[in-house]
Amino acid sequence: MKICFRGGEKVQNYHRHSSYSNIYTADSSSMNEDYAKRAVQLGHKIISSVEHGFQGYYYETFELAKKYNLKFIFGAEAYWVKDRLEKDRTNSHIILLAKSEIGRRAINRILSDANEDGYYYRPRVDINLLLSLPPNDVFITTACVAFWHYEDIENILIKLHNHFKDNLMLEIQNHNTKKQITLNKRIIELSKKYGIEMIVGLDSHYIDEEQAIEREYVLEAKGIHYEDEDGWYMDYPDDDTVFKRFKEQNIFTDEQIINAMNNTDKLLEFDDIYLDDNIKLPTLYPELSQDEKNKIYSQLVTKHFKEYMKDIPKEEYDRYFEGVKNEVQVIKNTGMADYFLIDNAIVNRALEKGGIITDSGRGSGVGYFTNTLLGFSKVDRFTSPIKLYPERFISESRILETKSLPDLDLNTGNPEVFAEAQEEILGKGHAYPMIAFGTFKRAAAFKMYAKAKKLDFTIANAISKQLKKYEDAVKYA
Repeated sequence: MKICFRGGEKVQNYHRHSSYSNIYTADSSSMNEDYAKRAVQLGHKIISSVEHGFQGYYYETFELAKKYNLKFIFGAEAYWVKDRLEKDRTNSHIILLAKSEIGRRAINRILSDANEDGYYYRPRVDINLLLSLPPNDVFITTACVAFWHYEDIENILIKLHNHFKDNLMLEIQNHNTKKQITLNKRIIELSKKYGIEMIVGLDSHYIDEEQAIEREYVLEAKGIHYEDEDGWYMDYPDDDTVFKRFKEQNIFTDEQIINAMNNTDKLLEFDDIYLDDNIKLPTLYPELSQDEKNKIYSQLVTKHFKEYMKDIPKEEYDRYFEGVKNEVQVIKNTGMADYFLIDNAIVNRALEKGGIITDSGRGSGVGYFTNTLLGFSKVDRFTSPIKLYPERFISESRILETKSLPDLDLNTGNPEVFAEAQEEILGKGHAYPMIAFGTFKRAAAFKMYAKAKKLDFTIANAISKQLKKYEDAVKYA
């Protein structure tokens, strides 16, 4: 049959997962851009940032939306429990989507709480946090089968529906499993009983069968097999295929399927969320202009420069002076004075509290001599036996064109003291510990592939070493 969509729109794939999907266990090898290209190919209109437990790499998603003329949908597939303060590993799932900037900030807030006081094996929101979301600015769905863990889930659903009203929908999926079909039957009953509309969620973890194989390599290398996924459709199909798969479940009427597919159009009615990529920095001097803050920075550097140069031979003065002058000018031209004034205040407070900056340097920051003058390191790039390039730390093109901010690493003997000082200077709630997760490098990706394919270890190791040499050569080219 011919599928007729309201206004000629197609089903929108808001529930999908990429290579950023799950930082705990492997879950996908697909890239965000794969989803953008597939959406364009199918005539779909959105790309979402939805990932497990967090908002995903949402700035990249935002940029892809602009590149491919798609609507950017901000959201997450959050883990939730009844009470996040209890040791409950139920970890049910729920889709949270922002209908406006107010909704985006609200979702960010509760996901932050999930990581602070709700973390127990996973970052978990709870019913209280969900009910704190503004009902007119957040759209939620019941996600996958993992929403329905609790025995009293119907009572919880009623609470959520009373709060979110039409901004709550029951998500149906078209997996060819007994468990999913049984759940879909229950969803049909609940939809009729409480007047809650159904919506189609694809729960894509890859685009097509070729990427499905890539995902299997990732899972096999880690010795993972998700039994619950046997019989699941985890691709990104066209609309006719979606309809056909639901028909094969033999529980829905044509009208129910089409209405649930059409309900994804509601995402097109969300406010356009715009992420401002202008450089933003906190400041110790909110009342001062940029020129005034530049002056404070210059005076601070000048003071420490005069003190430092007392022990430097006179014939070296010009070399140091020109180097410092150039570095200071870059900071002024890029408007980065606040960054270094804040770091200086933090380091000074940490030193007062017994903090230790080690003699060894860390990262590209040691290549900037003004960082040494301000107490961030003890390395003198002018006398270092290793050539240090200030441009690797900061340059005008890097800041103004790519908007890539400075990244100053401190080598400290007691980092907890510096963390305390940071909180004192910036205030509680404005300083957080952070863990960085990188993407697979070629060598690591090949090792994973070799393990999945049971390639001889000696051969795999030799190839991996060659790839590592190649990566290093490219890095330092």
